[in-house]
Amino acid sequence: MTAAQSRSASRGERRRARPAAAPWLAPAARLAATALVAAATGCGGGYDPPADLPPAADQVARIRRHVEQVSSFRAETTMDYWLGDDRIKGTVLLLGKRGARLRFNAENPTGGNVAVDLACDGVGYELIDYNNNCQLAGPCTAATIAQLLKVSMEPDDFFAMAVGASPVVSGADGRVEWDRDEGRAIVTLATADARWRQRIELDGRSGHFDVLSSTLYDARGDVEWKLEHRGFEDVRAADGSVVRAPRKSKFEQPKRKADLLVVWKDRAFNVDLPPDKFDLDIPPGLPECAADAP
Repeated sequence: MTAAQSRSASRGERRRARPAAAPWLAPAARLAATALVAAATGCGGGYDPPADLPPAADQVARIRRHVEQVSSFRAETTMDYWLGDDRIKGTVLLLGKRGARLRFNAENPTGGNVAVDLACDGVGYELIDYNNNCQLAGPCTAATIAQLLKVSMEPDDFFAMAVGASPVVSGADGRVEWDRDEGRAIVTLATADARWRQRIELDGRSGHFDVLSSTLYDARGDVEWKLEHRGFEDVRAADGSVVRAPRKSKFEQPKRKADLLVVWKDRAFNVDLPPDKFDLDIPPGLPECAADAP
């Protein structure tokens, strides 16, 4: 073999020894593989933060303004919740006004008749449990909603959830970070006494900064509650304004082993709701419900 032939053969061996580019992958799969490599090396993808990402105080003010733009609501929902020791999924009709005014008509899952009627008038509440033929009454507090849904929420915190916002811990300072992978603004708040810490995730991809999740932690770092919203859409209110509202909400309280799933169906915001909508007349002589009812 001549020297030229030897060099040519050597080059051919080197060419044959070079690994092929995964011939079993289809073109689309090769593109996906390339994307995975790019992601692993930090190349491409992600969401750039807005040039004027609002600070924590402005984000909190935005959430509070969202609640304040809604004076009242009416909704038909499907709720998945605990009623006593039973897991219930059924229709719940709701009315709400700011200032601890709420009305719940929880229907029996097997029919359209009302199982439990609960009314908060801003000061007190009345509850009639038609299934057990009994009643309760007292101050309207977080424990009032727990009587029906097991989750413990202040009435105005429930209102904030119903209009697509979140309760926000009072007297807290915080910071904002940007999650490039998800396109979210992460607001972290903490009270001066370190008793509470809150993490709020806002959808920054469209500029609406909808509340996607909100979690309150106690001083030990344990979850006090967690709220999630999904499927935001524009809803035209009765006064012509537009309210950003979710199609689904989930509220969890691990310490109470309680959770509430809500599918928001027919909704109306800023509707006229006279005071008598939040007043419930308890028939004379109706016995008081037992401690474990409804």
